[in-house]
Amino acid sequence: MAPSSPLAAARILAARVLGGATAAYVVVLVFATHYPKPERFLPSAATSDKMLHFLAYGLLAALAGGAVAAAGRWTLRRAALLAVGLFVFAALDEVTQPFFPPRMAEPLDWVADCVGIVIGLLGIALVVMVARWLRPAAGQRQLGVGAR
Repeated sequence: MAPSSPLAAARILAARVLGGATAAYVVVLVFATHYPKPERFLPSAATSDKMLHFLAYGLLAALAGGAVAAAGRWTLRRAALLAVGLFVFAALDEVTQPFFPPRMAEPLDWVADCVGIVIGLLGIALVVMVARWLRPAAGQRQLGVGAR
């Protein structure tokens, strides 16, 4: 079924692009967190390891949350489920690192991942909240914003 308006078509395209970007980013992230010598890819004055974890997982959460929001599927329940799924992914990412020496699993890395996830999703929640506030009521019904 074809989208009913150019705006609906743009939302579908945005959701697909963000979904594809999320998938590609997951591949890059898994490689980066398991590569035995990650310092080869980092500048000599690299920021702290915890900050890198925070930023990496914050971006992942923003991409994934953006895909959900662009599809018009953003709800508090979906955001919470996405957060839990990303927490589990981050934990699996962390506990599999020792299979690639000299990488190690560090609980504080996972904590930094989780904080990044929360901040990334809160950023998307803020954008969705502002977009819903700015959009007129008729536009909300037409676009399905706020669907549950």
